[in-house]
Amino acid sequence: MTRLERLLQDLALRLPEREIRKAGEVILAFRELSTVPVSPLYPRNFHPLLRLRKRLGGIDKEVLVSPIDLSIITNANMPAWKRIFDFHLDTDFVERTSIRGVECLLVGNKANLRRVYSLLSNLIPAMREPPRKIYSLGDEVYLKFEGDRFVKLKMIGSTLELEPYNIPLSQLSRIFGRATFILDSLFHAKNAAFYRLLFAVSLDTFGHFYEFFMKHVYPKLPPEHREFLEEMHDYRNFLQLLYFNLSRMNIDRVEDEVGIIIRRRSRPERPLELGILFREGRVEVSDRVSRAQINLLV
Repeated sequence: MTRLERLLQDLALRLPEREIRKAGEVILAFRELSTVPVSPLYPRNFHPLLRLRKRLGGIDKEVLVSPIDLSIITNANMPAWKRIFDFHLDTDFVERTSIRGVECLLVGNKANLRRVYSLLSNLIPAMREPPRKIYSLGDEVYLKFEGDRFVKLKMIGSTLELEPYNIPLSQLSRIFGRATFILDSLFHAKNAAFYRLLFAVSLDTFGHFYEFFMKHVYPKLPPEHREFLEEMHDYRNFLQLLYFNLSRMNIDRVEDEVGIIIRRRSRPERPLELGILFREGRVEVSDRVSRAQINLLV
């Protein structure tokens, strides 16, 4: 008898028989999620525990299980450092399916699953490199790529948080491509890591960079910088020069700021500093830079 079979036998003493098969699927799903580095179940100095809940006679029956050890947890064998994850057998579901040809393991309630399906159906076709496998837990999605590379997408209302794992920005931009613009349109606010990716992807073409600049940078320019642009006969020429230089920089060195120094022939004594800052929820613009990556002479 395997450990899983023994565990299911023990669960049959605590839960209705009709729920045992589903409980087994849930345990295996959480066991698999515990191997994903960007998942909250990944055991970093703690033991992930699964609390199975079932409504019986107006009361929630609870059973604590270790998806790693495949055992029921009691006070006698309770890990010292633990994190407990709930799964309600009445309202939560595990789905093993395929979306746009990508194998998926999805865990959550019906609203979670609908939202994840909608997101992935829009996202996957636009990606340059589709993931090898996709996991989800509630409103979090984990994309797995070759070479132990992952991307976590966390949806909080109309906010998206992106978290790459083991993927430099240059690779991340190649993987997502125009899918980045789809994510940008689906969510009102994003985190700094996403805006950094959006900037990197915008450097693929001048058209995309122009859109990024006019949406995220131009409206926030300090007065002197805006005056400098508006005095030009056609400031697209300046933006093309800026794009030419930015597109040749080492994008993997970009952290939370892109620093630009603009040296004007008309006013050599007063160069302009332009900082593009990636912040939580927005892109900011500063007239001071901590480190200049680009120097322009115009």
